[in-house]
Amino acid sequence: MTDEPNVRPDAGEDAGAPSGGDVGADGGTKGMTVAQSRLVTLALIGLVTVLSIHVANEWLEGWRVDLSGGDLYSLTDGTHAILDRMQEEGVNPLDIRLYFSETAGKTLPKFVKDFIGYERYLRSLLGEYERAAAGKIRVETIDPLPDSDDADRAAEDGLDGKLINQNGDLFYFGLAFETQTGSRETIEFLWPQEQENIEYEISKKIHGLLWPARQRVGVLSSLEVFGGAQDPFMAQMLAAQGRTPSQKWIIVQVLEDLYDVSQVAPDVDEISRDEVDLLVVIHPKDLPDKTVFAIDQWVAAGGNTLIFLDPYALGDTPPQNPQQPWMALQYQPASNLKQLLAAWGLELPANQFAADFELAARRPMSQFGASESVIIDLQVDSTLHEDLLDEENPMLRGLSNTRFFLSGVLRELGDDGLADIGEDDAEEEPGESDTGETGPVEGVELQPLISTTPAGNTLEVLPGFGGGEGLAYTDLNDGATLRDTFAPGEEPLALAYFVRGRLPTAFPDGVDYPDREAERPPNLPPEIEVPPPDDAQIIHRDPLPEEERGEAAVVVFADVDFIHDQIAFLQNPFGIIQAANDNHKVVLNSIDYLLGSQDLMAVRAKSGMNRPFLRFDEIEAQAELDTLDRERQIREEIESFEEELREKQGEITQRNAALFERKLQEEVDELNERILEGNRELRDIRKGRREALEREESMVRFAVIGWMPIVVLLIGLYRARRR
Repeated sequence: MTDEPNVRPDAGEDAGAPSGGDVGADGGTKGMTVAQSRLVTLALIGLVTVLSIHVANEWLEGWRVDLSGGDLYSLTDGTHAILDRMQEEGVNPLDIRLYFSETAGKTLPKFVKDFIGYERYLRSLLGEYERAAAGKIRVETIDPLPDSDDADRAAEDGLDGKLINQNGDLFYFGLAFETQTGSRETIEFLWPQEQENIEYEISKKIHGLLWPARQRVGVLSSLEVFGGAQDPFMAQMLAAQGRTPSQKWIIVQVLEDLYDVSQVAPDVDEISRDEVDLLVVIHPKDLPDKTVFAIDQWVAAGGNTLIFLDPYALGDTPPQNPQQPWMALQYQPASNLKQLLAAWGLELPANQFAADFELAARRPMSQFGASESVIIDLQVDSTLHEDLLDEENPMLRGLSNTRFFLSGVLRELGDDGLADIGEDDAEEEPGESDTGETGPVEGVELQPLISTTPAGNTLEVLPGFGGGEGLAYTDLNDGATLRDTFAPGEEPLALAYFVRGRLPTAFPDGVDYPDREAERPPNLPPEIEVPPPDDAQIIHRDPLPEEERGEAAVVVFADVDFIHDQIAFLQNPFGIIQAANDNHKVVLNSIDYLLGSQDLMAVRAKSGMNRPFLRFDEIEAQAELDTLDRERQIREEIESFEEELREKQGEITQRNAALFERKLQEEVDELNERILEGNRELRDIRKGRREALEREESMVRFAVIGWMPIVVLLIGLYRARRR
């Protein structure tokens, strides 16, 4: 116990203090170690993340995922083939300059600001070009401010600046292409309406700059597709007569931008492979025997050909005769190559027009008329391509919309051959019956390219005036009469055919023709043949020997209007010519395919941005089908009432007018009332169709817009109740 007083109560505290301090120090040291370790971990995670992103970027640099419809932001196979060829041949880099007046455009109205979306798409697309070219293409984006060096450079590159204000400032939106040797190409101005074609235009410029050699295309036509006055002297002569020469067809101008195009005379007696790589025949009407034989021998020798025939071509206008104006309705603007088609196993029946209610375009038939279905104006959109187009054929890939107007029908000859043709068609022509072919031709492959729906059928329309039992040319502007006469078919009708193989000649015994033709008297109908002069020498031409024949490919269209300016192209409010549909694509695809240029064809085959309201189209088509019979019945009743009215009015004469005036007037008033009632019922039918569309539109609008506020309201009510 004596030792215990020596042990003070605070002694233990003092003794324990150092120990407690050591624990605190260790705890602080451990705390600092944990914090440091966390920082180091975070730093390492960040370093690994950055390194992983860098490695992933290097490894996945070429990987792209395009989720847009139609792969709008991806380059097509044709463009990749062109860029790969640049790598293989080691061409020098190509510079592409994109000019877009973004700064100046901010002061412009909304319709010009819409160009911004197109510019962003184009910038992304050019980035794909630059990336895929691996150094062979360099893209530069330039904002040419007014009064700047960039604006001067845009003008030097040939861009078309649009005036935007009174200060003279210009709005630029275009592309300039330049090689290392100084060769240049330009897209002067880019319109948003042409966005779906821009990849093809870019690839075409690149291809033309790097490989400028162009293939030769010969165009043979009975129409003035090259314009009516290529000779300046002829233009002056026409001007002196007060006549305006016809303009060059736009499709010919398009071909001239891509190929070396030459005109083949419609009376040519030989087509040389040394001058032409591909032959295009447009509306071969009333060709002399020597020219038909020249085409036949061209094909028999292996020459590829693109042919456009038609039972009624818009560009074939009748001669004007003021003394006999009715003669214009007797004029037949038709073309055919019966001998050649029969030798290949095909026929184009005369006066037969393709009609299809399901493909009919809806448009007014008169200036102030209501829209109606025009069953001879056929539009094949992308929703029907799988059924109506041979999409396996490269010529028809990537199309959005094609249009046929007053088209004929191509048919394969059956076992009975020409017996399937009408009486007028069965008339023998030179060389026609010499082929010996009445059915499918051995060694010839026939493949329909574009067809109508199974409900399509033909309408027989003859020259002359209407009013009879059959249809006449004057009825082509009467949509109701065409629909009343039409009866749906059961099998598709071919509008275009692809023919290939070792095609037989239509002239196995050769051809005889005079060395010169007699002059035709003025105003003589073209269907009347003029005998040769008495002193003309007869020339005999033998067909090609068997060893000189070759494999050929021929594409035949039953519609010349398919490439006519009125159908295939349109002019925008700025005066710029634009494609109205994809008809020109089909032509260019066909030419490229027949020439063997697959790369550009694959670029052109890119689909456009078409998002139709299929539900509305179905409702409109079904409503019109449901009321078609009733409309026909009402129109027949109106016609009978009008005929009876004319008879009643003809009974009134000076002698019996006083006696029968009241009775006849009552009958006339009753007939007029019936006619008015029929017209009212027609209006009610059209009104019912519009109301059905408006109801569907309201339902769609509610489904798209109205459900979201309702969902938000229900959620709010639910939360309010929970509270």
